[in-house]
Amino acid sequence: MVETSSYPVAAAPSGPSLALRGALVFVLALIELPVLAFLYDPLAINASDPRWLMVRAGLRELVPAAIFFGAALGVLLAPQRRALFADWRIIAEARGWTLWMGANLTGFTALAAATLAFNAHGASLAEPPWILFGLWSAGVFGLYYLLALALAPAEFFIQMMRPQKWLILLAAGAAGFVTIASEMSQRSWTFLSEATFQVSAFILGLYEKDVFVDPARRLLGADGYIVNIAAACSGYEGIGLVTAFLAIYLWIFRAALRFPNAYLVLPIGIAAIWILNSVRIAALISLGAHLSPEIAGAGFHSQAGWMMFLIVTIGIMLATHRIGFFRNETAHASDTAPAPAFREAMFLLAPFLAMTAAGIVAAAFTADGFWLYSLRVIAISAALIVGWRFYRNLALPENLRAYAEPALIGAIVGIAWIASDPGRGEASDLGIWLAGMPAAAAMFWIAMRTLGTIILVPIAEELVFRGYLHRKLIADHFETVKEAAFTWKAFAISTVLFALLHDRWLAGGLAGAAFALALYRSGKVTGAIIAHMSANAVIAFWAIVFGQWSLL
Repeated sequence: MVETSSYPVAAAPSGPSLALRGALVFVLALIELPVLAFLYDPLAINASDPRWLMVRAGLRELVPAAIFFGAALGVLLAPQRRALFADWRIIAEARGWTLWMGANLTGFTALAAATLAFNAHGASLAEPPWILFGLWSAGVFGLYYLLALALAPAEFFIQMMRPQKWLILLAAGAAGFVTIASEMSQRSWTFLSEATFQVSAFILGLYEKDVFVDPARRLLGADGYIVNIAAACSGYEGIGLVTAFLAIYLWIFRAALRFPNAYLVLPIGIAAIWILNSVRIAALISLGAHLSPEIAGAGFHSQAGWMMFLIVTIGIMLATHRIGFFRNETAHASDTAPAPAFREAMFLLAPFLAMTAAGIVAAAFTADGFWLYSLRVIAISAALIVGWRFYRNLALPENLRAYAEPALIGAIVGIAWIASDPGRGEASDLGIWLAGMPAAAAMFWIAMRTLGTIILVPIAEELVFRGYLHRKLIADHFETVKEAAFTWKAFAISTVLFALLHDRWLAGGLAGAAFALALYRSGKVTGAIIAHMSANAVIAFWAIVFGQWSLL
């Protein structure tokens, strides 16, 4: 878009950048209303007048409704973001803003103090103080008006929004729908919980003989193992996750799907995850009744839901691309071999996905998650064998320095990880578990864990974080980006996500940053893999030799 404007442009004032201005306005807009709503206590003023209580109920929904509206409008305006930003930049660079920001902060401070005084004064009145309430509401509106003026003059927003009136109405409707749906979902919680209980009891009765059913107390069991089907077991979390995931999927692959047919995957996904949730409950009861109450109540209870989520989402994605009713035939004119970019992404992601799936299964069917660690070794190894021709092309040049420098970086990370171990000197669950095992079994487990920790896990994690995600954050067509290309965005986001993968997130983040350094220095993702292997080798060696099992 050509950067022209109908507003007079003067010399740009000196001061903080536009990014800082926008960030400050965004943060203040996000926190001022919730803070004032928190300080405002209408029940302390009057708890009996029905009109006052109705207004209170409306205000209670105002904050989330405002957030929903802002989010919806942002999504609807996203396709025009570059043009809108270009127009705003011309105005903003020639306009002072500190006066408006100062007025907002002064007004917010005054209004916060006035809110507390309002609560105390209103409590002594016989009738609700409607005039004071109107002034308070006007003050809140005024704060946000000042924030808008800190960005641009009112005329700019009027001209910008005039052609977007239908999008504004649509965003308002979406915010209202979400607010109403949220309230209805809270009221329907009991209904969904009851339906889940009945379906679970029906499924259990299909194959169990001694089924215990107590609808009044929501108790369901078999062969003496009884569980309570609480409201949280109704499947709301799974429905929410599947809905969000499939909505994102529909957006990303919109060119490859046929609409409106593809919208049917949403109700199909919701129905599938709800039914599988009932299957999960029935399986949990049978597992606890006939195999192990500990496994049923610990690993299976927490992990089976993720298994069902993966089954539904992956199954639907595979089906929609193969069933003609859902896919856009013009985008699938020929069923040729997968594009090189898709194949590369598949090989970079496959070991990590295999490791994650194996970890979920292991945690679901063991009480402590230790016994089936070898599943991870098998899963990652299988993925690497299948894609061996691709992975062997990732090797570094055959010289000592290419390997020595990443190994040194990794060794430093390993030493720091050991030194900062919060569990040093304390008994760990793993150490206790190994002490109770036969020597041969313990040695086999340690061998599997060492193989996984030093060789396989670093490959799986680095291929994802430094091989795929890092480049994907630089460009959508990640395959065109050099392995060691650098941007602060890619470095920061991939490092933070890597940190969140670890319980010790701060140490994990520093380790991720060091592995990224190895990537940049070596020029290839293999450098990051070697650094990760070196770090894990130092940690594993120390843990095994000195019995510091909290490190593994």
